[in-house]
Amino acid sequence: MDIFAQMAAKIIKEQESIIGPIALEQAKKVPGLQVDWAKREVKIAGNESAILEQLVEQYQHLFGQTSVEVCRDAIKGIKADVPADKMPPLLR
Repeated sequence: MDIFAQMAAKIIKEQESIIGPIALEQAKKVPGLQVDWAKREVKIAGNESAILEQLVEQYQHLFGQTSVEVCRDAIKGIKADVPADKMPPLLR
């Protein structure tokens, strides 16, 4: 999995621990994000940064700024591996 797919997987996993199966339902609504959660596999087809941003926005629409903070916390360990200009604005 590339770094953006890893971040998406971590975000989904963290959201799932808080909101349950709704997290997966919301992730599957994001165009370009392919999720096989039984295998814990996530693939991104398209603009990785934009798709990751859409994933965060999907959670934000439902649960507000708190969900954005949860997303940021989920990726803090691997965030440094992504160039700042490629990091989605909501996750900076």
